[in-house]
Amino acid sequence: MIDGFDKNKKYYGEVWFVEKEDEKQFCVMSFNDDDIWLETNLHSKQRNYKEPQILGLFTGLGYITFIDCRIQHSSSGITETRIYRAKYSFVSHKHLIDTQTLKIKEFYIVNDVISKWVSHTLWYDHTEDKLHKKIFKDEYLIENINLKITICHYQNINTKRQTGLDISNRGAIKFELEEPIDILGAIAYYNQFQKVLQLTFGRSEKFRKFSFKCLGCGEDKDFYYNDTQLTKSTSTFIHTDYEKVKSSLKSILAAAYTDDTFKFCLDKLMENFIGKHPSHNKRFINSISAYEAYCKNYSKEGKNQLYKRIKENEEIFIKIGDFADDIWKTFPNKVVRARDYHIHSNLDNKNIYSEFELLYISFLFDYTIAYLLLA
Repeated sequence: MIDGFDKNKKYYGEVWFVEKEDEKQFCVMSFNDDDIWLETNLHSKQRNYKEPQILGLFTGLGYITFIDCRIQHSSSGITETRIYRAKYSFVSHKHLIDTQTLKIKEFYIVNDVISKWVSHTLWYDHTEDKLHKKIFKDEYLIENINLKITICHYQNINTKRQTGLDISNRGAIKFELEEPIDILGAIAYYNQFQKVLQLTFGRSEKFRKFSFKCLGCGEDKDFYYNDTQLTKSTSTFIHTDYEKVKSSLKSILAAAYTDDTFKFCLDKLMENFIGKHPSHNKRFINSISAYEAYCKNYSKEGKNQLYKRIKENEEIFIKIGDFADDIWKTFPNKVVRARDYHIHSNLDNKNIYSEFELLYISFLFDYTIAYLLLA
């Protein structure tokens, strides 16, 4: 697959269970809300709610190993029909992939958000008869864990029947490791990169293509799952184009993959940013926890009290929150009292802030943490 699955298309082939290749059944593979669905007569005699593994061979794709196939619909009559929803799918042109023993050291993901991060507009100069484009491969080596991340930007060219060429920007992230990992480990590496994208650019998107190099045959294989964890964002912390953050990106990536405190703060921000809409007080607690963790490990003053830690970054808080002098004078103390109520259950400090005010303060702390992490 040059550019991943065509999600508007149906694929046709045969499927079977492991060690039952002589019992193949016809199958139609399609996409439903970015999930892979398999409609087939293939079914086991046991009353299962899902099948751990289904194997297949599809026209135009090759061999596919479907993992964790949950039954979405079943019907019986003249024939037994099942519709399965596959959680993970492994595609190979030449051979089936043994997912139980699969290890990889090199994989890459094509994601349109990279080209948007780079923010280069393709344009044609008729005077010079030249297409102005941007092509690069920037490598970032994280020595502590022997991880190399390459950010790529290139052009994808498709031929349109009788109308010419369709040229568009593409972006990709490539990961190379010295020690092999399983596919869930690869997803974890990719998710961590998406968190960096969320922090610096304020968004991510579902990938077009996820491929890895097979250690057995040396060829690229395709992998698919419905990535919903880090792709649903509705707001941004900081919107920074790639060129502006490029000089600091190696340090940010190194911290995101190796610094436990940085990762903790980043996770708390992501929980607020793209989580399932936590309550305002839960969001406030996450923000305060992340800020205290940041100060505990990065503060030069070594101040343990939240009040002093807020005062330490007074200039940043005032600039981001646009505080009037009289409001700021009481702000640090009121935040401490609200923290004591919501975290330490100190009932004397109830109703310091309304639910709406807690939401605003949570955003303020999140933006401040993001600023400090990127500083």
